[in-house]
Formats: sequence, structure tokens, C-alpha cells
Amino acid sequence: MPDVITQIERADTAIIHGLADAGVAIIHDAQGRMGPLAGRLRPIFASARIAASAVTISGPPGANWIGACCH
Repeated sequence: MPDVITQIERADTAIIHGLADAGVAIIHDAQGRMGPLAGRLRPIFASARIAASAVTISGPPGANWIGACCH
């Protein structure tokens, strides 16, 4: 049986809001252009802003844990 941790320390709300204000391109550049962001992606409208605290998991290939975290 896998270990499922349900109490996860999240990033500070002020930091998350600051990241949303900075915008995707700035954050992507600051991270050394890491991750799956493609240069052809553009916001639907110029003032779009969103940021959130995410959780990364390590699971077996083909596992779908999204339902376990979102109830």
C-alpha cells in the first residue's frame, strides 16, 4: 500500500500572489527556462493572471492519483 500524505505545507499566499503579478514569462525566465512552457503559448487576454500552490507526486507509471487529491 502506498503512502499518501494529506497534510502538505503550502507556499505562502503572499508569494503566490507575487508570482501571479510577475507573469508566466518572467517566472519561466527566472527558472532558467525549465519546464514544459512553449514559446508559442500566449494568454487568452493580456491581463490574465493566475498562480497556485501545486503538489508534485511520484507514482507508478499509468497511475491516476488526481481523484485522490481533489475531493
